[in-house]
Amino acid sequence: MGCLTSRPWRQSSLHRLEDPVLMSDESSGNHMHMAVALCNFPPHRSDEHTIFLGDKLNIISEDDDMLMVYSTTTGTEFFIPHTYVSKVHNRWLFEGITRRNAEQLLMLPPNYSGCFLIRESQSCPGSYSLSMRQDRGHVHSVKHYRIHQLHNGWFYIHQSHYFSTLTQLVDYYSRSSNSTYCQLSEPCLLHDSNRAIVHRPSPISIQRSNLNWRDLSRSRIQRQVKGTDQESLLSEGLRETMKAYFYVTEDSNWTE
Repeated sequence: MGCLTSRPWRQSSLHRLEDPVLMSDESSGNHMHMAVALCNFPPHRSDEHTIFLGDKLNIISEDDDMLMVYSTTTGTEFFIPHTYVSKVHNRWLFEGITRRNAEQLLMLPPNYSGCFLIRESQSCPGSYSLSMRQDRGHVHSVKHYRIHQLHNGWFYIHQSHYFSTLTQLVDYYSRSSNSTYCQLSEPCLLHDSNRAIVHRPSPISIQRSNLNWRDLSRSRIQRQVKGTDQESLLSEGLRETMKAYFYVTEDSNWTE
């Protein structure tokens, strides 16, 4: 799969965002240097891809054109152009991605209904959009909501609820009791070695029988073996095995 974005790198307007809650979260260092691959790389060498669309990357260093990143999937370090990645803040704020980028990322496994991200709006520069995956039966799609901003800097999707930060907006719509049309589950899930899906066979269910063989008489067992008992407790194969056993132990003493 080729890269979906060929536009020149530009300084994202996300840096103008004065969000005290968002900035305090990033100051912990947990997500400040996180990024996601927007396409397979190298794009024209399908047999030698270093990273794949949706891979989680840690940024080691950067200059005007290139990033040095560490892939959490493969454990390798390499240089990659800015245009092939998106920086991620607070796990859900994605820099410089298009509507199509958002849809491709959210449609990747292991994402599911309610997984989301926030991005800069293409149709309204300077504004933001909320992209959320929605699954209905076998139909999977991505819905997009415009995040409006008032002159005082507050955000809203619908005019019934206003938020001073994007973090507050995400927290509100992540609560099941508060959302009827835009129910968020968790931020867009990126490919990570820690998220490797292991396919294990389903465990075999074994039901313990309530039958106590010590309480059965020889005559009852023989009726079972001959198949004359209406409520047979034995399978056909077991009956044949026991027939052979009784044949060689005909003279053994059994307690009635």
